[in-house]
Amino acid sequence: MRLTNKLCAQHIGWHFKKHWLVQGKRVPKETGAAAELLKLGVQVKNPEDLVNAKIERKLVDIVGTREKTIPEDSRHPDWHSTVCHSYSDKSVLIGGLPQAQVLTNSIEIQTFPKQIEDAIASQQLPNSVDKSIRHAILASHVLDAEQVKLPKVSVPDRPAFNLPRSYGISHERVNRLLVNKLLQETEKLAGRPVSIRRKIIDNATFKSSLSKDGELFGFSINAEKVVFANRAIEAVKGKFEVELPDLYPMKSTISIPKRHIYQTDNFYPLRTDISCSNPHTIFTVFNKHQVRNAHGSEVSLSQLQARTLVKAFVVATARAKQLHGDSLNGALPKPIVVQSVQTDGRTFHFGVLQLNTLDLGANSTTKNYWFHRPNYDIFSECSYEAGRTHLENYNGDVFRIFNAFYNNS
Repeated sequence: MRLTNKLCAQHIGWHFKKHWLVQGKRVPKETGAAAELLKLGVQVKNPEDLVNAKIERKLVDIVGTREKTIPEDSRHPDWHSTVCHSYSDKSVLIGGLPQAQVLTNSIEIQTFPKQIEDAIASQQLPNSVDKSIRHAILASHVLDAEQVKLPKVSVPDRPAFNLPRSYGISHERVNRLLVNKLLQETEKLAGRPVSIRRKIIDNATFKSSLSKDGELFGFSINAEKVVFANRAIEAVKGKFEVELPDLYPMKSTISIPKRHIYQTDNFYPLRTDISCSNPHTIFTVFNKHQVRNAHGSEVSLSQLQARTLVKAFVVATARAKQLHGDSLNGALPKPIVVQSVQTDGRTFHFGVLQLNTLDLGANSTTKNYWFHRPNYDIFSECSYEAGRTHLENYNGDVFRIFNAFYNNS
C-alpha cells in the first residue's frame, strides 16, 4: 500500500490565496499624514517613482563589437561639397603613360640619368651573382613551401566554365621573397659603407593632395618596400626641352574616381629629424587580379608604366610638402629625386622621377622629369619539368640595373 500525505478537509493554502485577493481590493483611507508632512516642509514622493525610478544608461565602447556604419552622404564628418579626384593603389589611368605625364606635369626621357647609365655600363659583377639570382628566382617561384588557394583562372572562350582551383605560392609572397633576395645580394656587393646609409621599410603609406587647373586631386598609395637614405639623391643637371603629350579630346582626370568624402592631409611615414628620412627607391608590386580597368580589361603596358610614374610622384610630393609646408604650390627650392621599381614577379619596370615643381597647371613653364626604360623580363618561364626545376631565358641585366639604382646617390 502506497503511503501519501494526509490531506485536510480545508486546505490552508487555499485560504491564504483568497485572503490576499480580498485584501488587495481594499482602498486605502486618507489619514491626513501627507498633509501634515507638507505643512512641516517634508517632501512626499510617490512610491511608484521610487520603485520604478528612471536610470540613465551610458554607452560603453566594448572592444570587438561591430561599429555603427557611418552614412556616406552629407552627414559624414569628411564630406565636402567640392569633388576630389581620388587616386589609390587600384586606380588605373586609361590613357596610360601620356595621361600620367599630363597629370603630373612630367616630360618623358627614354633613358636613365647619366650617372646611372655610367654605373650600369662600368660595373663588373662576379659570376657567383648570377647563380645566386637564379636560385632566388627558383626559391621564390617554385621552391617555397607555402601552399594557398590561387586566384581563379578564366577561359575567355568559355566564360561560364569554372576550372579547378590550383594551390601554390601566393603572389604577395613570391614578390616579397624575390625583392628581399635582390636587395640582400645588392647590399653584399655594396658593402657596409653604403648599406649603413640606407634604411628599408615595408608597406609604407604616402598621402598627398594637389590642385590642377581648378580641380582637386587626392593621392593615397602604398609601397611594398621603400629604401630611405641619409642623403637625398643629387638632381640631374641640364635642361630638357620636350613637349607634353596631347590628350585631346580626353582630359587628365579621365578614369580617376570622384569622391565627396575625403581628407586633404599630407602623410609621410618618417619625420624630418630622422637621419635616414630621404626617399631613395620605392618597390611596388603589380597584381593583375587586383588591378583592372573599370571596364574589366587587363592593364596594358603603358598603363603599368603610368603606375610606376604616379607612385614615385606621390612619394616625392609628400616629401616636398613635409619639408616646405602644405602651402607650397610652385617650383621647389631644391628638386627631389625618387627612384621607382615596379614588378609582378617576372617583369620589372625601372624609372627615376625628378620633382621640380608642384605647379601642375597647363601654363606651368617648369616641368618634372621622368627617366625610364622599357620593361625587362628577368625570365620567360619558371616551373617544374619532369620533377625538376626549370628556368628559361634568365636576364642578368635586371639585377645590374637594380644594383645601379641601389648604389646611386
